[in-house]
Amino acid sequence: MSRSGDRTSTFDPTHSDTLLHGLNLLWRKQLFCDVTLTAQGQQFYCHKAVLASCSQYFRSLFSSSHMLNNEGTNNNKDQGSSGTPSSSPDDKLMASPRPINNLVLQGCSSIGLRLVLEYLYTANVTLSLDTVEEVLSVSKILNVPQITKLSVQFLNDQISVQNYKQICKIAALHGLDETKKLANKYLVEDVLLLNFEEMCAMLDALPPPVESELALFQMSVLWLEHDRETRMHYAPDLMKRLRFALIPAPELVERVQSVDFMRSDPVCQKLLMDAMNYHLMPFRQHCRQTTASRIRSNKRMLLLVGGLPPGPDRLPSNLVQYYDDEKKTWKILTSE
Repeated sequence: MSRSGDRTSTFDPTHSDTLLHGLNLLWRKQLFCDVTLTAQGQQFYCHKAVLASCSQYFRSLFSSSHMLNNEGTNNNKDQGSSGTPSSSPDDKLMASPRPINNLVLQGCSSIGLRLVLEYLYTANVTLSLDTVEEVLSVSKILNVPQITKLSVQFLNDQISVQNYKQICKIAALHGLDETKKLANKYLVEDVLLLNFEEMCAMLDALPPPVESELALFQMSVLWLEHDRETRMHYAPDLMKRLRFALIPAPELVERVQSVDFMRSDPVCQKLLMDAMNYHLMPFRQHCRQTTASRIRSNKRMLLLVGGLPPGPDRLPSNLVQYYDDEKKTWKILTSE
């Protein structure tokens, strides 16, 4: 409470909770909703003010629409007051674009959108390893950093020996470097205890346990260095299982060539030189495809790049999406 002359300012600490509770009730009962969001055919009735207050995506979208409507209204007023002939119906339609009341959100799963909206109206979000990836994708598209932060914290808290591989893949897909480092600690500890046959099986696995060929190489080096006396003679056999052509040339020089046995062992040296030569002639790489340059995957992937989404409010998309055949849904690969 603060006083200034005869005036007193009193702060009610429960007001924000009461306000959020009231907005949540309106949302649940679908009262005073002024925009409809659609994801995977499922509709969600919402309030623009709530969406715009938490999402930069909606704030920009609704602001642009509002400015265009104001410009159209002002233009019509100017024409009416100047005595000039009234514009045609088509001209008025172009000058006064209708407000955005329906939005089809491409690349957003209905489950992910529902959980994000739950957070916007309640400040709570229910996460699991089955849904966190969808929530992350929606939070990135709609630019809701609070949800992204909560999802990252959830993943970091959930990492265990049982799920580190799954979390590592999610972290790699969404660029969560800190989470990836935490998950990789479990992976490294697990790998160091493998025998030679198990190590070979891991390097041959499709898909690989980590997101890059360089990570596989570094893991192999750690395994060799863990018991150098008894393991180092396995180096050539392990290196033959790696696909060095998939490692960018700068990293080959800085991260691979700097390892001693890659320079001293004849087999390893040849593998490194073959990869260097592959990168030296980029326009002939299509003629030099071998197992060492083939992407590590055992399935084909359907990609959707950009385009114009369906619906009345068609805005060009910069999304790259892929189809998840297991969950029968499209997911975001990148929006950059």
